[in-house]
Amino acid sequence: MQKSKGRYEVLHLTRAAVAFLAMLIAAAHLAYATQMSAFSSPTHTSNQISTGQTIPMQMSFNELGFWFDVEVIAYGLIAVVFLLGLRTWYPLSMIFNAFNLGIYFLSGVTAIPGISMNAFPGRFNLMFGLSSINIIIVCWILVLILGLALFKYDPGSQLDELLATRKTK
Repeated sequence: MQKSKGRYEVLHLTRAAVAFLAMLIAAAHLAYATQMSAFSSPTHTSNQISTGQTIPMQMSFNELGFWFDVEVIAYGLIAVVFLLGLRTWYPLSMIFNAFNLGIYFLSGVTAIPGISMNAFPGRFNLMFGLSSINIIIVCWILVLILGLALFKYDPGSQLDELLATRKTK
């Protein structure tokens, strides 16, 4: 009984660690998303007081800012998935995380249409020191490693058993 209790404590702590790392990734992406939206939105110029009319603002779609917003939401969901022990959703979470890690390193070698016009070989030089992108990279790697370990050893929570509709008994 004591050994089983210790195992579940380790599982809960590992789930909490993955959730914390996912929220750290989301927070670091939020900083980039805020910068991207600041660059894409024009300054508000309104002539409302003097003439009673507003000048319409021209808005454009910012793909990179949108992607950062999607990542903030996705890593918030990944944190919830691991925190609640929803083992059914672990593979999808790890695939998304591995995709982000792979795209990051791939963009350092070659241009990726829709993301960059040319490669960013400087990404590999920036991996020394403490910056938000380095925090994201370390967290991506840790989430991937801990997620794989949880997928292998974590039986999932009882909530996962209730939500799983395709499990065979």
